[in-house]
Amino acid sequence: MKKIIIFTLAIYFNIDAFAQANILAARNLGVGSTVTITGIVANGDELGPIRYIEDSTGGMALYDPTILASLVRGDEVTVTGELVDYNGLMEMQPVNSSTLNSSANIVNPLLVTPLQIGETTESELIQIDNVIFNNGGSMFTSGTHDFDSNGETGKIYIKAGHSLENSMIPMGVVTLIGISSQYTFNTPANDGYQILPRDSSDIIQTGALIITSSVTQSNITANSFDLSWTVSDSSSTNCNYGLTNTLGTVLNNSGNTLNHTLSLTGLSPATFYYVECYSINGTDTAYASTSLYSTASNSSGEIRPYFNHSVDNSYSTGVDAQNITTYFNDTIAAYMGLAQNTLDICVYNASDATIATAINDAYDRGVAVRYIADDDVVNSMLSSLNPNIPILYRDPLPAGIMHNKFLIIDVNSTDNSWIMSGSTNWTNPSNLFSDYNNLIFVQDEAVAKAYTLEFEEMWGGTFGANKIDNTPHKFIVGESEVEVYFSPSDQTTSKINSVIESVDYTFELGLLSFTRDDLAQSIIEKNSEFGVSIRGIIEDENSTGSEFTNLQTNGVNMRSHMGISNSFHHKYAIADASNSGADPIVITGSHNWSSNAENNSDENTLIIHNATIANIYLQEFEKRWEELGNTNEINNLIDVKLDVFPNPTNGCITVSSSIEILQLNLYSVNGKLIKIEQSNKMNIENSGNYFLKILTKKGNTIKPIIVQ
Repeated sequence: MKKIIIFTLAIYFNIDAFAQANILAARNLGVGSTVTITGIVANGDELGPIRYIEDSTGGMALYDPTILASLVRGDEVTVTGELVDYNGLMEMQPVNSSTLNSSANIVNPLLVTPLQIGETTESELIQIDNVIFNNGGSMFTSGTHDFDSNGETGKIYIKAGHSLENSMIPMGVVTLIGISSQYTFNTPANDGYQILPRDSSDIIQTGALIITSSVTQSNITANSFDLSWTVSDSSSTNCNYGLTNTLGTVLNNSGNTLNHTLSLTGLSPATFYYVECYSINGTDTAYASTSLYSTASNSSGEIRPYFNHSVDNSYSTGVDAQNITTYFNDTIAAYMGLAQNTLDICVYNASDATIATAINDAYDRGVAVRYIADDDVVNSMLSSLNPNIPILYRDPLPAGIMHNKFLIIDVNSTDNSWIMSGSTNWTNPSNLFSDYNNLIFVQDEAVAKAYTLEFEEMWGGTFGANKIDNTPHKFIVGESEVEVYFSPSDQTTSKINSVIESVDYTFELGLLSFTRDDLAQSIIEKNSEFGVSIRGIIEDENSTGSEFTNLQTNGVNMRSHMGISNSFHHKYAIADASNSGADPIVITGSHNWSSNAENNSDENTLIIHNATIANIYLQEFEKRWEELGNTNEINNLIDVKLDVFPNPTNGCITVSSSIEILQLNLYSVNGKLIKIEQSNKMNIENSGNYFLKILTKKGNTIKPIIVQ
């Protein structure tokens, strides 16, 4: 009798699994069940091959790149398939069958608060009111972006290639609509909840008065700075600021204008201020996001780069780059010897005894020492540290690694606060001595405080995508502007892209890894501009997603370091180093130009606007460039093997070369782009003087052209 009962139950559950069920009932059957459900589709291909459907009881994600491809918003479908868990998200995969029942149905979003985003709303179209993005005024990049709504916080996620990517994040209050989703590696899967906006129409500006630009900080001194923004209609200029996010001090300017500037004065040096800028027009008020800004320090502002391989000082414009080949560990130890009060260390991997001794010595003389390390690597040095020194290992979840290489010395000292950054892990001999790397030390109290905020966030156990953008980003160090960004919370890729777009003359990049399509495309476009020359060195030429071939085949002058003894481990770029009248910039730090660095891993990046520092890094780059080929090899090849004829011409020119020609760009004498041809021939309609930029697989050159 018992066997009969069991058999009967088995039949019952099997039938139930395949029978029509509402979505909530299907979800309750759990992962591994095969179900049939009917719902209305909330998205088309805006989010890729995934579709989200819902009925009156709940929502479900469907994933099948083939069978679902034709579904659009408003379609009612009946689908059958197996329920699986995909990083916390319950979804149907595969979809065994799909039947379109009707079209043009309406899916109304469910009004929720950020704290209500969870299992009960998963895969449903939701709406959140009174949303303010933390990084309003910057650009949407692929990855997560934090927001606040009535004191509750949440995240949205923008996939690569999304229509919102590279658009400005709204300032002020908006209504947010999107799919309630989840992505986590944790077990149990009780975090990683995020909203997926489908397109720009899912972010709705509230009110007639809208802030139309980012809030820009300028004229930074030790006791003051200016903030500027624009609005959609004439209005007053106001802000509320304070030392905490509760603000407290209000500045009002009753002027009526579209362009707003406020000066905050009477401030303290090396101090961070929370500021909320806003404008009022009648009864309508437009608020910018509350952001953190820093005054300047009274520190020396010294910036000291070092390299562990030879440099070419013949390119020096006054300050020689420092090659300390066998002394990287001694140099790090010597700076640690300066510490009198605090020493915070955040380094991916370490195995050097000299540095270990310096850390122990600091602890023994009463310095408060803390250490953050990654959990995925050996970190053999840490066993040599005094057992009383607290060490925090990054939790293996969420995704990514703790990839920083920085330290902070005496954070609250005007004259003795230092940070160290760069590409160098403390591994002996690989990163310290063998692999090509850089260190950079900055003496500035405000910058040290920004790094400490980031350190404290991780010290509290928050890593990767769970971090928020909680530091100022713009500093005056000495007389130079320095930008500081931490990944993955600060949209570092968009800041790198801004540097690329600002290039007027030259751009050099020296990278271990480069897999970001968006940055590669910006470089390709910039390389085609009149008077711009770009060169690059990449180690991981053939790694998955590498942009090396893409850049090279599109005319960017690239050299591979792959196969050379010792790894090219740098993560730097140099803009306009040879043109001090422009804005020479160096980008350096731990951030590889990859999606993992942007979205998952803990990284730090310095963007330094300083002609001397740019020239110092150029001395390193030129040495590596020379080692990978003959000096000026590309220019010599072009001079010898490339010819433009006839010149002067009546209008038709031909470029003859043994080097493959990718593109011809024609410019007026004032540098305006007139015409593009992706061949070796061009017809020029009007007489006059021109410049022809010839893009080849071996680099670019510019030739003057006369049309009679």
